Amino acid sequence: MAEIQKPRIGKIRHFAELHYFLIVTEEGSFGKAAHSLQMQVSTISRAIGKLEDRLGVTLLERTSAGIRITEAGRIASRHIRRLLQETNALKGLLRQHCEGETGDIHLGFHFSPINNLLTGLLLEWRSNYPGVTVTPYEPGDCTLHGALIDYQIDAALIPDFMLHRYETACPVYSETLMAVLPNTHRLAGHSALRWNDLRDEILLLWAWGKNGIGEDFFAARLPGANLRIFESSSMTVFAFVRAGFGITIAARGYSSLALPSLTFIPITEDNAFIEINLVWRPESEDPLLGKFVAFIRDRARARRSIAPSHAASGSPDLFP
Repeated sequence: MAEIQKPRIGKIRHFAELHYFLIVTEEGSFGKAAHSLQMQVSTISRAIGKLEDRLGVTLLERTSAGIRITEAGRIASRHIRRLLQETNALKGLLRQHCEGETGDIHLGFHFSPINNLLTGLLLEWRSNYPGVTVTPYEPGDCTLHGALIDYQIDAALIPDFMLHRYETACPVYSETLMAVLPNTHRLAGHSALRWNDLRDEILLLWAWGKNGIGEDFFAARLPGANLRIFESSSMTVFAFVRAGFGITIAARGYSSLALPSLTFIPITEDNAFIEINLVWRPESEDPLLGKFVAFIRDRARARRSIAPSHAASGSPDLFP
């Protein structure tokens, strides 16, 4: 009995040979395949011969009447067709990824992304690049800085008082700050407040004060403030404000949530806002991330160039 040679799949290097084989089986002859490919019959015949040598099987039987595909050839054609389709799909995906057309951006948030300008930017990004998703990340017990260094996220939106930790950043928008009081609070009827009006209040904070992040920020605005730091979400802090445990300071965007029994009052001070910046790893060479950073930077810059100053307009969305 003749020894059956095992297929040597690992040695296939030339996808052109696979393509030629499929064309020959589809056309039914070497001559028609050569005409379709605009090649010499001998070139195609040699290529398929090499493919058969590499696989260790006969794919096509040459007869005086033409060619006949063998059982091994029929099995091979199904797998080769699938392989070439998946290879072409992979090439397309890689091309789109390299051009920043598909993929996923993991974006960290220090504050909930309810700002009008930020929402508009994300909506425009989604419209322009529907193949690229943006996955939100909120750190929990991990800091955004640690998540960025550990490659858990690609970029993050962080307040200006945390910028000293990062090498690369660009400004995106600003958040106007408001005092949040229970409806029964003695100041709830005011149309506006100043920092001095809040000096004797118990100030409840969430991520603001964790690891001292917000303490310096408020120390400069409310010297001697009675701060209570909660290891909780903003919604939990709002619930405790509603229950009368103190007040809090929040971005203006939260006022749009219409939280029951709470009053949001503007703070009319020049320093009653926070600048939000986009940060990323300086060594990153991901073309998708580069496109996202450039998009956010350029769109935010364009909006700032046509906006009035923060001090003059009181806008919660744009940088001064």
